[in-house]
Amino acid sequence: WYQRRVREAVVSTQSTGVYERDNFFSLFERKKISGFWPVYSDVMGTRELTGKVEMELEILTEEESVGRPAGLARNEPNSNPELLPPERPDTSFNWFTNPWKVFKVLIWRRYKWQILIGVILILLIIFVVLMFYSAPEAINAAIWT
Repeated sequence: WYQRRVREAVVSTQSTGVYERDNFFSLFERKKISGFWPVYSDVMGTRELTGKVEMELEILTEEESVGRPAGLARNEPNSNPELLPPERPDTSFNWFTNPWKVFKVLIWRRYKWQILIGVILILLIIFVVLMFYSAPEAINAAIWT
């Protein structure tokens, strides 16, 4: 007997550790089941819900298992069930080893135009300051030569 699963991870309230008979099912009677199962941590005698695992279980006869082989992980034959490559977000990397990627993903996408306008304004201010700084010397050189 296996503990009953839930269809969605957010719906699961299985955190009490209380087992009722109607909360279980027989996999040999159902043959195939999929859903989210609770994962518990037993620390110092207290049981705590630590997460949920999405899993599909299927019981096959020997003839069915020969006809539908399954590989290990994503190795061939990857058809029963087909395991797709994981869809990881752009921010799933080690931030300390690649700071430029952090800048690109977290800052550049959101503040690209503000950064570009700020850099252009700083360059223009530097140009104007240098022009006024060197203008008296250029005027003086033009008058006396």
